[in-house]
Amino acid sequence: MTGYVDYLFLLSPPEPVKELVSKYKKASAKHIGNFKSMDAPAHISILHTERQKPFFGDHAITRIQQTLNTMPPVLLHIDGFKYFTHLHSQYTIYAHIRITPAVDAWFTLLKKNLGVKKTLVPHITVVRNIPEVDFNTLWPHFRHKKLVEPFWIKELKIVKRETFGSMPKWEPFKTFQFNGTKIFEYEDMQSKEVKKQINLF
Repeated sequence: MTGYVDYLFLLSPPEPVKELVSKYKKASAKHIGNFKSMDAPAHISILHTERQKPFFGDHAITRIQQTLNTMPPVLLHIDGFKYFTHLHSQYTIYAHIRITPAVDAWFTLLKKNLGVKKTLVPHITVVRNIPEVDFNTLWPHFRHKKLVEPFWIKELKIVKRETFGSMPKWEPFKTFQFNGTKIFEYEDMQSKEVKKQINLF
C-alpha cells in the first residue's frame, strides 16, 4: 500500500454468531431488496481511523500488542435488537449487546488501551443506513424478537485499506489475542437458562 490508509479495529464473533446474523441479513433482503453492508461479516466496530501514513500507523499498532495481550477474553450476549437513527431519515438495525458492569469494565479497559475517547455502543449491525420506508417494513419483524445468544470474544482484529483507492477493500493486517487472566465478574453461562429464538421472518 502507498499513500494514506484507513484502519478498522473490530471484535469478530465466532462462526455460529456470524452465520446467525447472516441469516437475519438475508431474511431482511427478502423484504427490502439488497442493502449496504448486506454481505459484511458480523463484527463489533471499536475504532475507525482514516487517512493515516502506513509507516506511522503500522508502527503504532504494533506497539500496543503487548498491552492488548494482557487483557482477558470477554463473554458477551446478544440480547434482542435495537436501532440507531441517522440524518436524512436513515436507520440502522443492530443486534444489541447486553451491558453488565463486567462488560462495561472490559470495554472501558479496551478503550483505555487503544486511546479511544468517544462513547462506544457495542453492537452488531444487521441492516445499515436504510431509508425510513424500508425501516418501517423491517422493524416490526425485529421489534419483539427475544434472541439471546452468548459468545466469547478472544481477539481483536485490525484491517486496513487504501484511503484513496478506486475500489478500496479491507485487508487483514493484525490480530491480537486476549490472553490475560484478570478476572472480571462474568455472568456464568450455566447459571441460568439461555433461551434462543432463532426462527426467522
